Amino acid sequence: MLGIPVAALLLLGTSMSLHFDESTQSTETSKPAIAIADGVSSDTKPTFVGRDICKECHQTNYDLHAHHGHKSTFYLADDPKIAELFDGKTYDAGEPYGTYHYHTDEDGLYVTLPERFGDRPFRLDYALGSPEGAITLLSLIPDQQGNTIAIEHRASWFNATQKLGPTPQEAPGPMPVQAEAFGLKHQGNVMRKCVYCHTTAGEIENQTVVGLVANVNCEKCHGPASEHVRLARQMENPPKYSVGKADWDVESEIQLCGDCHRLPMTISRSELREYPDELVRFQPVGILRSRCYLESERQLGCSTCHNPHESVETVPMERHVKKCVSCHLESESDHVACPVSPKTGCIECHMPAKQLPGIHLDFHDHWIRVHEPQ
Repeated sequence: MLGIPVAALLLLGTSMSLHFDESTQSTETSKPAIAIADGVSSDTKPTFVGRDICKECHQTNYDLHAHHGHKSTFYLADDPKIAELFDGKTYDAGEPYGTYHYHTDEDGLYVTLPERFGDRPFRLDYALGSPEGAITLLSLIPDQQGNTIAIEHRASWFNATQKLGPTPQEAPGPMPVQAEAFGLKHQGNVMRKCVYCHTTAGEIENQTVVGLVANVNCEKCHGPASEHVRLARQMENPPKYSVGKADWDVESEIQLCGDCHRLPMTISRSELREYPDELVRFQPVGILRSRCYLESERQLGCSTCHNPHESVETVPMERHVKKCVSCHLESESDHVACPVSPKTGCIECHMPAKQLPGIHLDFHDHWIRVHEPQ
């Protein structure tokens, strides 16, 4: 799959005017709306308030988040920014699928496979990812037993190439479900994590996402903030909550980030042992293997080097190098200083960027170590 989390760059389809289920019958569901809660409840059970409420006190982080990849992770496929990337285009997916034809109308974005199904359209409902990176589409449909399955579309849009290309997926196999001509089938936890990791809130019920708060906003990591906001409006120094609590530590942080960016427990033992290139997408997996983490008494966490509100793309390389050098000082014996280049070149040598085939995005290897020359 594409993104860093389990289902990065997928689309979830819940609102379909016409879908294929396992018996190839069409079904209609209501079109979902992306809802953002903007009220603050006085109830003791916290509820979501929306990032604009957080702005009242956290203007700096609000502004940084506006340029972060987390700000744009989930769309309806008929959003004009998404639909225009596909509308009117064709994409040859090769055997055994055929050529996809895309079109939009007043009801949304659709794809057809004329060689297989004539002009019968398959609705594409959600877009996971971002127009600044890559977009993959996904639809939710019922199987023969009425259970929900997800169809991850086999073509994605890539900003790097400005065109459609194959969605990185498992090798094609038999297609017992006719809808699999349009994409790879997912179900169970994999399907749920697609929504979970690309939204602040939302759960799949039948063939729709309910309680949807789109994108990865403040409350995805900090939790529902209504009670915190209520107290903050009543007192000058409200009690800390979420990541500011006294029991918050590096382990908690890595678990939080790794919930979507992957942890070793979600990787096979053979992959962990062999560490194939594709694992560079899963930064916590690399960090937990690095000597920087292990020999810092496990005090090196994600925020040691990164401001989680700030896009890494906007941070100059010099600032990253400064973080490395601040620990690996030549004048200190607690850390080993690089004997080759103690003040420059840290990232290129010890955390090189790798572009994975078909994804068109660079990922830095967070298993910080001496790399063999390429």
